This record gives sequence, structure tokens and C-alpha cells, in this order.
Amino acid sequence: MIEQWYTIGSFTFPASWGAIISSVILTFVFLFFWDRKASDWYSNGTFTFLLVWKLSVIVVDFQTVMEHPVTILYFHGGVVGYWLGLIAALTYIFVKKVDHPSTIIISWMVTVLVFEAVLHMLHHHYLLAGIQVLLNLLITGFFIKKASDSGGDIWAGQLLVMFTLVQLFLSAFIGGFEFTVTTWTYLIMMTYLIFLLNIRRKHNE
Repeated sequence: MIEQWYTIGSFTFPASWGAIISSVILTFVFLFFWDRKASDWYSNGTFTFLLVWKLSVIVVDFQTVMEHPVTILYFHGGVVGYWLGLIAALTYIFVKKVDHPSTIIISWMVTVLVFEAVLHMLHHHYLLAGIQVLLNLLITGFFIKKASDSGGDIWAGQLLVMFTLVQLFLSAFIGGFEFTVTTWTYLIMMTYLIFLLNIRRKHNE
């Protein structure tokens, strides 16, 4: 997918940034009204990710930072910093035992739902955005319903896999399937969340 760029005043940003910011803000708003506790750890996890991603420039380009400390204000750790930030955020969620895995999965699904919708719209893929929103809403809504039922954990893993495959399948329509940062993020998050579900299941046995 060829990145689209937008300008607001003197600030120029890629469509992916607009999608990420929108997904974080709207997911926080959703969680704030749906589950106040979830909105707290979600915002803390997001802050952890951003802080590590920003400061990871010290690790990625140590020599430049030592020579010009002001570099920290203007640069970030790039892709390496992104992965370090993601690891830090997921570690925070795991160590703090912030919530039931189902709530974490729902938070992730809403984040992806908004991200994909905004990203496709900013790239003018309106039909694909509509299809993806519809499918994601159906799966997420069904997941929320099942999560409140007894034995909901049995459905959780299957629905999470289905949700992830929908994102990968629809994204492949644009330029063919390829392993991008987004693709790896979806696969890693799916694996991590299934891991949390398994821990929860063993704990209840």
C-alpha cells in the first residue's frame, strides 16, 4: 500500500499515523464508557509504548544522542523502537494482571477495527473500509456477547483467530499478502492474547 500523506497547518503526517491516533483515542473513549478500569490500563499501556518508542532512540542511535542530546526531542527509535515499545506495553499488561483476557481482547479488537477503518478511508479504499468495519463489528459484537456467558473462554481463542485472519485476508486484496510491521503486529498480538487465555484457563482448572 502506497502511503498517503496529509497536512494540517504546518504539520504533515502519513495516513498510518492518523489511523493509529484515531484508534487509540476512540478505543479509550469506548472503554471509558464501557469499562472504566479497562480505560485506565489501556491509557497506561499506550503511554508505556509511546515512552519506550520515543526514548529507544538512545539505544538505536546511542552515539548521536550522546553527541547531540536534543536528538531525543525530535527523533524516535523507528521500527526497532516500535517493537521495544510493544514488548514494554505487553509486559506491563502481563505483570500488572490488569484485567480478564477477554476484556483485553475486546480492547484490541476495537483498536484494530478503528485503525483499519480510518486507514482504508484515508487511502480512499471506501468499499474495503465498509466491508472490514462490517465484518469486524460482527465478530467483535459476537465476542462481547459470548464473553459475558459462562464458558466464553472456549469461544475467545477461535474468534480471535478468525478476527486476525479477516484483517490479513482483506489487506491482501490491496497489494497482495506480505509481512509488514502491521501484519507481524496482528500475528504477535493474536499469539500473546491466546497465551493469556491459556494461562487463565489453567488457573481456573
